[in-house]
Amino acid sequence: MSKDKMRENDPDGAFVDTLFGPVEAENERPDYQALIQEEMPHYLFGDGDDRKQADLPLVRVPLYRSKIVSQKDIVRLIPYLDELALFEKQWGIAKKSESRESWCERVKIEAVPILEKLTQLCREHHLLQPRSLYSYCYCAAEGDTLYLYNEDRKGVFLEIKMPRLKNGVCPTDRLAERNTGVFDTIAVVAVNMGRNAVELAKSWLAAGKNMDYAYLHGFALEMLNAMTQYTASVIVAEECCFGDVFSLGYAKQGSAKIQSALIKMLDASLIDIAFSRNYLMMPEYSSLALVLPR
Repeated sequence: MSKDKMRENDPDGAFVDTLFGPVEAENERPDYQALIQEEMPHYLFGDGDDRKQADLPLVRVPLYRSKIVSQKDIVRLIPYLDELALFEKQWGIAKKSESRESWCERVKIEAVPILEKLTQLCREHHLLQPRSLYSYCYCAAEGDTLYLYNEDRKGVFLEIKMPRLKNGVCPTDRLAERNTGVFDTIAVVAVNMGRNAVELAKSWLAAGKNMDYAYLHGFALEMLNAMTQYTASVIVAEECCFGDVFSLGYAKQGSAKIQSALIKMLDASLIDIAFSRNYLMMPEYSSLALVLPR
């Protein structure tokens, strides 16, 4: 039946045309707009005086309020572990003239059992006790320099020179420009893996167990990075920063000026991170990082 013929036979619209022929329609269609306005808050639809509803913020996170993240079971950090960096960079199992398949087979035989043994050792004796602390703060950029602001957004408490890659890209390129009155929100992260692994590693080194020390030291450093990535995943879930992590180095690598300023801002003593008289962050297996805005 054609649509025109249906309209003649059905002036009240009791039938509708479908792919399977005409079917009986509902006699009373609900007023969906009325239902929506009844269910949703009235301020989304105005109140009749033509006032425009202000834009609602997409993200609301507390700034300058530190949050603690802990993960007692280090096995849960293994998915965040960069095994390639562990095997090649930390443990020195470098790929030489052999094929990739041959190297992977050698790693499977030589490195994986050590990784499994260290993981079990750390679980049984609580050698690694991962904790992290993060907080959001205001930021802006000028050129290659990142500026972190006080809570009142009037003063700068830290300037960080960011690297510009060979392709010309710098992390500051996507941030709000300084002196425009616009600010972005950045996450600052501190991570502490505890003192137990530090003490055991030093005792092995003093006893001449250099290989054992190297394995534990390298594993602790890469697990430090894994805990940072794990914390970044928590931050990403809050939908303020998108997870790109910029490392500021671990205890023996970072800039003393940057470390001291961020430790103070975060109140990193909450997870037992301190700054020594030698201008080093303590304990050794602790680090600082930034999680960039989305």
